[in-house]
Amino acid sequence: MKKVLSVAAVALALSATTAQANEGMYLGANYQFNKITTSELNEVFKNDTKTLNLVAGYDFNEFFAVEGNLGLGMGSNSESFDTGVIKATEQQNLHLKGKTGNKQGMSYGIYAVGKLPVHDMFGLYAKVGYSNMNYESSFEAKDALSNEGFKATEKTDIGGLSYAIGAEFNVMPELAITAEYTGLGESKEYDLYFKKLNFQASAFNIGMKYKF
Repeated sequence: MKKVLSVAAVALALSATTAQANEGMYLGANYQFNKITTSELNEVFKNDTKTLNLVAGYDFNEFFAVEGNLGLGMGSNSESFDTGVIKATEQQNLHLKGKTGNKQGMSYGIYAVGKLPVHDMFGLYAKVGYSNMNYESSFEAKDALSNEGFKATEKTDIGGLSYAIGAEFNVMPELAITAEYTGLGESKEYDLYFKKLNFQASAFNIGMKYKF
């Protein structure tokens, strides 16, 4: 009987140690490549951006965590375009030549994280939550058919329901490399000359996190 109790006590101690090892805070950072598309004119708006994210989270156990991130947009870019002749309305054709530009500001997100340990060195995870990205797009063009020029600048937020799937590679018990694909939501719709547009965003990031 004493032997049985001793074995049970050891098993409980090991179980408690394992639970504690899978519980605790973590901090990290990742570099993110954002793919931003529009509901119209994707051949014109090629608005890819980059983000540096700081990440903080808490593992409740080996299967569940909560996580937040704060991101800073890295730089801006512009690109020239030529649409060729396109049909704007039943009565009007356009041939637009010009340039687009974009700049990303701050972003943030908060998520519930479900985790699937596959091996001591490797695991998969999925996240669902809310994210928001400040985004500015500029559009300057001239219609080669009518010689009419116009420009517009739109500041908007891209956000809403956000989800992600990723993998985690443990290089040490406390240190992991992460790789992740994320859907980041969309912006409100707005008018741009003859089109109604909104932006949608998705992203891929790679980073590291340290578990305390």
